[in-house]
Amino acid sequence: MKVATARQMADLDGTAIRHYGIPALVLMENAGRSCTDRILRILEDKVGAPQEASVAVVCGKGNNGGDGMVIARHLHNRGVYVEVFLLGETEELSSDAKTQAEILRKLDLEVRVIRDTEGVEDLRSYLEEVHLCVDAILGTGISSPLSGILREVVEAINLSLATVFAVDIPSGIDATTGRILGEAIRADYTGVLGLPKIGNVILPGSIHCGETEIYDIGIPSRAVFDAEIKTETLEEPVVKSMLSVRPPDFHKGDAGRVFVVGGSPGMTGAPCLSGLASLRMGAGLVTVAVPASLRPIVEAKQMEVMSVGVPDGGGGHFTPEMIPALLDAIAKADFVVVGPGLGMTESTPRFLKELLPRLKIPFLLDADALNALEGQVEALQTAGATCIVTPHTGEMSRLTRESVEAIEASRLDSARHVAEEESVTVVLKGARTVVATPKGDIFINMSGNPYMASAGMGDALTGMIAALASQGLSITDAACAGVFLHGLSADLLVRKHPMTPVTATDVIGNIKGALQHTMDELPPEE
Repeated sequence: MKVATARQMADLDGTAIRHYGIPALVLMENAGRSCTDRILRILEDKVGAPQEASVAVVCGKGNNGGDGMVIARHLHNRGVYVEVFLLGETEELSSDAKTQAEILRKLDLEVRVIRDTEGVEDLRSYLEEVHLCVDAILGTGISSPLSGILREVVEAINLSLATVFAVDIPSGIDATTGRILGEAIRADYTGVLGLPKIGNVILPGSIHCGETEIYDIGIPSRAVFDAEIKTETLEEPVVKSMLSVRPPDFHKGDAGRVFVVGGSPGMTGAPCLSGLASLRMGAGLVTVAVPASLRPIVEAKQMEVMSVGVPDGGGGHFTPEMIPALLDAIAKADFVVVGPGLGMTESTPRFLKELLPRLKIPFLLDADALNALEGQVEALQTAGATCIVTPHTGEMSRLTRESVEAIEASRLDSARHVAEEESVTVVLKGARTVVATPKGDIFINMSGNPYMASAGMGDALTGMIAALASQGLSITDAACAGVFLHGLSADLLVRKHPMTPVTATDVIGNIKGALQHTMDELPPEE
């Protein structure tokens, strides 16, 4: 599904109103009715008959507040006891919100204005008695930290025991980055209007959204298509469309040849994990290329994955002098991974910089291959073939010299900038992994969980992506499908064994389960 920034969503609203002639009040009515239907279902679960429930609707001065007033009206009409709290005088309201406030006045529905701390205390007292509070304070219209009465109201709602339903996005979240602007509503439910906003799906904002539903408020699909929004979520239907069933005459040569270049003393497990992940993801022939002195160790670790030793003079690390022999060893590859367990010596940066322009096979850089390019992200432009980089935030920081804090504050922009400037596909790993393409497209992965936080996960991911790329998927599709299936494999394990950490080996072993689930070929119950 497409994911919008605050500005893109505002532009879509404007297009629906001005170009297609859909009145803003119609969009507002659609939004309010959709949210009301969900709130009624919540109240039924909570108290039985909605007529026995009480609700506080807290409204701001803009159109998000107008949505809240529509909700208040429909709840009132359904017999729910509603009180509206307004953060501003009526004359300060937006035009459409003012219309909604006038309707409430004619219905004799009580509206209390919060002007000062006394008004906040009034709200706080009422929240002790209600079953649900609707947050219709700010929506997407905020980009600076909350302060004053606004912040006090948000804190009062968060400290209450009432169930909280946020309209579009919890107040206090930057809809374009997902950042928390000082303080933000912690919602149990969020009714997302039109398209999800980046703040609905990227952490930490997504944590504050609770259970989300997306509502069609009447914006024409043609308007969304014409907007050319280049960010979307990675979910099962999208990934399923990237995969295909093998024909009857398929053989291992058709399944792709993957070479994994890596390994150093004490770190031979990393390239072996990548190789095993490639094999389990369907690559037909997988070979781990390591310094020759380490080959006996690698041979002892694996059976189906092959190995090749590159003469190293007993040093155990890749050096620039080994590049010609390495290129000969990987000449038949369809895709190459460089980095797992590579290690760092004085010669490693030179090895990488000299290797990049000589690699004529599509490849992926991970782990120490990225650390070797510290502060030299422009070196990626010298790559002799299509390239994927898979940094976590720390590696991205070392690569670009941008602070970890700055990257985390704007993960999408950081990934997009490197992808476009260096003409590479970027997989910025972490909670909600981001895939960015050289064309500026962004994919936000919706699979994965915190129980994946263990060594070797990145090695497994690189192997999975490599296998998919070797089998003929485009670089973008291979990166996207690999990221999603990697997270889904772990999700399925955690569903079966809740709150249980998973290892990279666990994830690799469950790749077949993730594939079956995605392709709707569910395995039989045990």
